[in-house]
Amino acid sequence: MFASLILLTLLSRVSVQSPSSATVRSGGHSYDLFCTQEGEVIRPSETGLCEKTESGGVERFEIRNEDGELQFFQDAPAVNPFSYVGIFSVANAGREIFYVDTSHNDFHGGGPNPAHLIYYFDPTPSGLVAFNPPLVGVDGFAHLANGLALSRTFNAGFFQFSVLLDFDVAAHRIEIMPDQIAFSALPPPGRDKSGPSSASGVLKIYNGHDSGTPPMDIRIQPGHLVTWWQSLNPIERPISSQVVTILAAWAPASLRQADNAAEGVRMVYYDWNNLWLQIQVDGRTGWIRGTSSYRLVGLVMADSQH
Repeated sequence: MFASLILLTLLSRVSVQSPSSATVRSGGHSYDLFCTQEGEVIRPSETGLCEKTESGGVERFEIRNEDGELQFFQDAPAVNPFSYVGIFSVANAGREIFYVDTSHNDFHGGGPNPAHLIYYFDPTPSGLVAFNPPLVGVDGFAHLANGLALSRTFNAGFFQFSVLLDFDVAAHRIEIMPDQIAFSALPPPGRDKSGPSSASGVLKIYNGHDSGTPPMDIRIQPGHLVTWWQSLNPIERPISSQVVTILAAWAPASLRQADNAAEGVRMVYYDWNNLWLQIQVDGRTGWIRGTSSYRLVGLVMADSQH
């Protein structure tokens, strides 16, 4: 379990963007980006990127192969031109994905952004085949042992967790990766160090992320140490203290129509009311849920000062 969780965490946070050149080679073909700036004729990009200029945004973009054949295009709404378009390719374990990254505002870097719409393609020998649906809010690729997936990381306040999305090549669909019994749990930003907690009391811990299973009671001692399984420094795990280790998270996740987006554009959502956290304490491993339980083990909301 720990090996798979480490894999998800270390490899799921690859940036959506990567260096681009004028021509992107993928699947045995070469692809170029053509763009129309406001009031101008369409022309090839010299960098593989098209960005808003002083004269205006991008009204249309096209992807063409080495023979000049049109593979994909999009026209921007008349009142809302693209501020950014880029073409990229990423590969791992024999799986290759070509993608087009677009934005209608001036932000086009960093993590998830609902205004950041990405189109994904299978670069087949006959040309680009679109994966559906196009997505907003993803935060990067996950390089797995058997290929590529997408990662969507949520900040739940007390902790973060990452959900994986799979590329179904047979159906050319993107879907929530099935059978994710645990998501990769991460500390909130800036809180990756272990630390003591004065919280104490009796905690109900379950064998699985199911409140219908019989719980067991574990007493959380004052002054216990809260640590994350990613912490490998033995100094942070004193034998004399009770240690609560944060292992993983889980919640029902779904791929649904994105709010305030064009029809067919999807985004990952999760059910906050059914959010679980897996911990290890006193040699026992189990699942807890609810803000009172999170506070009892020593977690606090990301914006809290205590």
